[in-house]
Amino acid sequence: MIKKLIPDYVFKSIYDIDFNKLYNDGIRLILSDLDNTLISYKQKEPYEVLFKWKKNLEDMGFEFIIVSNSRKERVTNFANKFNVKCNKFSTKPLKRGIKRAIKKLASKKYNNNEIILIGDQLMTDILGAKRSKIKAGLVYPVDIKTEPKTTRFNRKMEQFFLNRIKKKKSDIYNMYLKEFDELND
Repeated sequence: MIKKLIPDYVFKSIYDIDFNKLYNDGIRLILSDLDNTLISYKQKEPYEVLFKWKKNLEDMGFEFIIVSNSRKERVTNFANKFNVKCNKFSTKPLKRGIKRAIKKLASKKYNNNEIILIGDQLMTDILGAKRSKIKAGLVYPVDIKTEPKTTRFNRKMEQFFLNRIKKKKSDIYNMYLKEFDELND
């Protein structure tokens, strides 16, 4: 189980991702969580810097799809305003929502090694990516204070597993997850 909670990449924010490196690593399809990955739970619409960020990705040759566990219409509204496809109520870490985005929403067929899921939670995003056999990128949450109760519960579970990773895989923990873990303190 611990192995499936270790991301392939860790970034402080979506703006700190080296997309040239991801492109050189063969990534072409970016699946992204919405809440606390792209925007805080309080935000409802994309903002100018985010539009520029997405345009840069598209200019580089990436395809971008939002994969969110939220059932709320704000996901669809955000995706429409952001001009991207989305799969809401994805049920991450289950594979079905992720696979649906890959098979039904992507503009073409991608191999698993060409896909990354970027998100802010180990228990949903990273585990879902690993279960789907695609790359996993962890970003620090945008604003932890705006998280709903369900996400706070996931953070407690996350803390339990971060402690296990710290004990069993201390080299990986110190290299990739220590700073992320300190956010929850």
